[in-house]
Amino acid sequence: MSLRKSFLAVFFYRILEWSLLPHMERLAITANQLTTLGLVAAIIVPLGFYVHPLLGMVFIILSGVADATDGYVARTRGMATAYGAFLDSCFDRISDFFYLFGFWVLFWNKDGLITASFLVFLSCLFSVMVSYTKARAQSAGVNCEVGLMERGWRTIYLIVWALFIGISFRHPAAQIILWLGLILFCGLTFITVIQRLYHIRAQL
Repeated sequence: MSLRKSFLAVFFYRILEWSLLPHMERLAITANQLTTLGLVAAIIVPLGFYVHPLLGMVFIILSGVADATDGYVARTRGMATAYGAFLDSCFDRISDFFYLFGFWVLFWNKDGLITASFLVFLSCLFSVMVSYTKARAQSAGVNCEVGLMERGWRTIYLIVWALFIGISFRHPAAQIILWLGLILFCGLTFITVIQRLYHIRAQL
């Protein structure tokens, strides 16, 4: 199910309407500026994880909120443009990389770094492929909202994963959560790619 059509999205945008949006109107913040702010927050994610997983989580949240808000601001102000959508999509792919790079930092100087690096690289590949298959399907006139781990759900997954790691950071269980979270993320994104490939094949 698409996150944008879920009750979580409805709740999120209602909160925006009475909290952040009035301030954005006053400051005349544009959608493209929000897109850029989201990217900047994403780039800082690895540094946040280096300090503490909870700080990395905070930067993922900030980046995710900016990314979820930019399109909404553009639509509500009647300022949506093809270039804005293009820029948002490009920056999303960069942000996805830095999110996962942040988790990779937690494996540094630990046993299994090579295995973890391999899984992180695969996760980056599958995350890009989830988005790419949708983009190519849409260019062929096919709707492609299927799959477990579209970008919104991936971001929520990473936030929850970081939260659990941060809570147990000084406990031996943190390593178990770190590894299980990475393996599960890699597996779910791979399954999503397969789901979309089969869906697109059936449509075409």
